[in-house]
Amino acid sequence: MVTLDKIPGQRLASRSLINSFNMDRMASAYLFYGAEGRGKWTAAIGLAALVNCEKPLRNEAGRIIDSCGECRNCRQIGKLIFPDLYFALPLTPYKKEEEFRTLHSEYIERKREEPYRIITSARQQTISVESAYDIRRKISMKPSSGVKRVVLFYQMEKMLTASADALLKMIEEPPPETIIIMTAVDPGALLPTIRSRAQQVRFLPLSEEEIVQYLSDKYQIGREKASFAAHLAEGSLGQALSFVEEEEDSSHRQMAFLLFKNILIRDAPSIVAAISELVNPNDRGESEQIIRHWQSFLSDIIRIKHGEKLTALVNLDLSKELEALTPRINSSREFGDILEDLKKTNIALRRNIHIRVGMAALALKLRDDSNQTP
Repeated sequence: MVTLDKIPGQRLASRSLINSFNMDRMASAYLFYGAEGRGKWTAAIGLAALVNCEKPLRNEAGRIIDSCGECRNCRQIGKLIFPDLYFALPLTPYKKEEEFRTLHSEYIERKREEPYRIITSARQQTISVESAYDIRRKISMKPSSGVKRVVLFYQMEKMLTASADALLKMIEEPPPETIIIMTAVDPGALLPTIRSRAQQVRFLPLSEEEIVQYLSDKYQIGREKASFAAHLAEGSLGQALSFVEEEEDSSHRQMAFLLFKNILIRDAPSIVAAISELVNPNDRGESEQIIRHWQSFLSDIIRIKHGEKLTALVNLDLSKELEALTPRINSSREFGDILEDLKKTNIALRRNIHIRVGMAALALKLRDDSNQTP
């Protein structure tokens, strides 16, 4: 397992959690936030190991610096089978308890294989009220002696309202010896009552070198391929893995760029027609990927607007085409609003909006924003 202090690119977050542990100031609820694939899942597992480690590592002064990663508790936590580690996960719809257990086990297995993997689905994923109440029931019982229970609510943006109500009751009246960890891309997408009761920990973008090192060490990926994936991923190790693992990603990016060009150069009916033709109305994961590519293209245009060299672009292979498109965006003051619209639509997709309607509305909004005069 990757222990808390060894998580790539998150030294600030890790040290903050370790310091709190040493000072006996652990919060009963945490909110880990930042883009997917930066290490929030890994940190949650690392924190569970730290608070339950039987033989924690210490420095010369006797201060705990990390979990050992080797004791019985650490091994079980690393394998995601520790009896006092609970997961509320975003799953696709199910009707029977047996279906829930199968989906839950499959999700855990994929995270066990690769903790940075971003798991998407063509179908809506939600944290169900049943899973929230089941966890609430389990942690209402007395914990094992000497054990700190850890509950992970993963990807809180996908939590149903009823599930959020059950979670809020847990946070308001935290059970003894229990730490609740929630993850989210944007804290603003969560209920204020939940945000205010959790200690927030930000997860920063990883450097390209940190991503390259991980891909090279774990998957023996050549440096050139790893560097290209890292360059596109914009600080997300999970996104880099997606670029490496998904054979169709290059075609997804080509389609995303074709749509992006349509937004900047075509009229509204043509844009809607392109969305209807190219966007799969049943695949939310694909639409989220398209929006991430649009964010990447727009970020590169911002770089060009500010006079950066073409070699500094994320989409280096598209540098000439992006340079040609840059004059199409008349006002740099609109960049922040456009990026915010992209982020909001990605969150809305996770909340089950109609895919083509949402994507068409976003495309038309981007067209209007980008064509405003300075």
